[in-house]
Amino acid sequence: MLRKFYLLFFFIVAVFSSTLKVKAQEYSLIAAAGQKVYVPITATNVKGKMNITNYGRPAINNFDYTLSFNGTELYSKHYVLPQALNRYDDATIEIDVPPYTELGEDELIFTITKVNGTRNNATVNYSTLPRVTVTKVPHRRVVVEDYTAMWCRYCPRGIALMENLAHKYGDDFIGIAVHTGRGYEPLYCEDYAWNIAEIKNYPTLTMNRSRILSSYIAQTEFEEERSKGAYMDIEASAMWDKEKNNITVTPRVTFRLNRKEAPYGFAYVLTEDGMSNPRWAQANIESGNTEVRGISSELDYFVDAASTIYNLKNNSVAIAAEGVKNPVTGKITAPIKADEPQSHTFILQNISNKSMIQDKSKLSVCIFLINTETGYIENATKCAISDFNTTGISSLSQGEGRVVETARYALDGRRITAPQKGINLVKFSDGSVRKEVVTQ
Repeated sequence: MLRKFYLLFFFIVAVFSSTLKVKAQEYSLIAAAGQKVYVPITATNVKGKMNITNYGRPAINNFDYTLSFNGTELYSKHYVLPQALNRYDDATIEIDVPPYTELGEDELIFTITKVNGTRNNATVNYSTLPRVTVTKVPHRRVVVEDYTAMWCRYCPRGIALMENLAHKYGDDFIGIAVHTGRGYEPLYCEDYAWNIAEIKNYPTLTMNRSRILSSYIAQTEFEEERSKGAYMDIEASAMWDKEKNNITVTPRVTFRLNRKEAPYGFAYVLTEDGMSNPRWAQANIESGNTEVRGISSELDYFVDAASTIYNLKNNSVAIAAEGVKNPVTGKITAPIKADEPQSHTFILQNISNKSMIQDKSKLSVCIFLINTETGYIENATKCAISDFNTTGISSLSQGEGRVVETARYALDGRRITAPQKGINLVKFSDGSVRKEVVTQ
């Protein structure tokens, strides 16, 4: 009897150990929801990104997956990882994403079927990949609003972050330095007063009004934000009147897919670069702070500077603004048609009354397109200001070879110097002519 008991005991132990061994070798590779990918309808495919994580015990060297849409498998592939994925490790992979046959948004299903040649035992072995089929991929720019002040000794870290992004990303970065401190801050922007009232700590830096930046540099955050893409392209021109008192701003927005609704508003911000004064004193807590040395050359400047910096050059300073609290709506009309530009004019008035302006030649106009449902900035642009009676686009981002507007005509063939409500015929520097719907 005792012998039978021991035989039964050893049998149970053997079965249990075998089960543990099998369980230990089970593969579990899970994918998170993919990042939205924009695919031109004329393209064969573009690269989409998926994040995968190994929740099993064995290392993973390769896997098989399928990509499906509406229950139909588009393709299946074998993927070899550049290096083994150990337990709880994750990786971002690129997969081919084809366009749909029509413009619009949908979701693909990414399913991991096999891992190292055997079945994937993940409880959920699939995830979604948002796809946007467009006529062309829009150019996304990123806005950072820095709430700062000369009296704020912590604010140099924000100034350094802004300068670092400007130097690294050029025209893809649109910075707005919002100085606070009514009555004693020489660069205080009255038009941002309502936004300033909501700020509790300085500096506060918001990226596209969708996330707060907290570190000394934000290159990772910037690239993540830019990679989210946009539904539309936005460009603009700006022109002084004869007296250089008012600025006529002409944004032009071109969506790259059809949309039934238009929940969008605009904000217009006038900024100036290179503002300085020998009497201005910037407090600087980073003076001598060797712990942050080497993070960026822009931050190193403040480490090496005195605790009070006189005559500091201030860039991207907000001088005047409209729509930064409540966006200006009614400028984009629905339904939106792909590749049909919509433009309007907006006048920034009485600029000469802004006594803080130092050099009108260093002024620029920034235009934000804001989603009024989320409050987030979906795209933006920045342009220089041309003298009265010129007609070319004066975008700061235009470079040699860039196609720009050279002339504009009413539908009856009459040449006009600014957009007029209705259908305009716009001629560009490459010789092309395009119809443009002006809503206001």
